[in-house]
Amino acid sequence: MLAKLKQWHGDDGGAAADVPRTVLISGSGGKAFCAGGDIVDCYRAKMGTADASITKEFFAREYLLDYQLHKMDPRYIAIWNGITMGGGVGLTWHAPIRIATDNTMYAMPETAIGFFCDVGGSYFLSHLKNDPSLGLYLGMTGHRLKGQDLL
Repeated sequence: MLAKLKQWHGDDGGAAADVPRTVLISGSGGKAFCAGGDIVDCYRAKMGTADASITKEFFAREYLLDYQLHKMDPRYIAIWNGITMGGGVGLTWHAPIRIATDNTMYAMPETAIGFFCDVGGSYFLSHLKNDPSLGLYLGMTGHRLKGQDLL
């Protein structure tokens, strides 16, 4: 995904190529946009039971991808049909059009394991419905929201 975004922006050393007018992103299965497995790998790397470079590479790629999506032109549409948490929120939050369904479960659960709310969460949570206290609550607690709560 990152390579394609770089190609569309011309960041790969060449000219921007075949840029679509709109991009639709949706997850697959019930865990639409949900990370978690990568965090386990990072934990193992920190504990010395996996390659230590995993952590540095994971966060570098994740944040670069989130940034590329933030500055993406064409516009993109994200469909939150299922669990959308953590890194999955980072992949989709910058879409100017985000569609929640009856199946949506949204949260930033990192704080429950002692991790900070990343992927731009400090920015977008503080801008929810012009009420910073709502974002602060979600960021501090990892409280889960259903699709109807996201309207």
